[in-house]
Amino acid sequence: MYQKITLLFVALVMSVSAYAGFEGPGAPAAVTTVVSINDLNDDDTVTLEGNLLRKIQKERYLFKDKTGEIEVEIDDKKLRDIKVTPETPIRITGEVDKDWFSISVEADSVEIID
Repeated sequence: MYQKITLLFVALVMSVSAYAGFEGPGAPAAVTTVVSINDLNDDDTVTLEGNLLRKIQKERYLFKDKTGEIEVEIDDKKLRDIKVTPETPIRITGEVDKDWFSISVEADSVEIID
């Protein structure tokens, strides 16, 4: 009986620890895919990981991840200190910007990822 209870307790602890982790300031944000942005609301916070394919116009870029492409708005100041090419993997944290006829992401931060 004691062994069954011990095994049950160990299994319970292991399953809970798989979901444990710090949640709050400084914790890594869950990555959002481009395809899932359609299901989000205007001004929802997102974190994207992928590549900038090309510049569309001033402060507007085409971003691509493994699920699709989306236009992102990145203030020139946010790219001032980093060099980004289409091969550079980056992480963009920002907000969904939904208009009547388009969906894009306005970047709050951009960082190169390893």
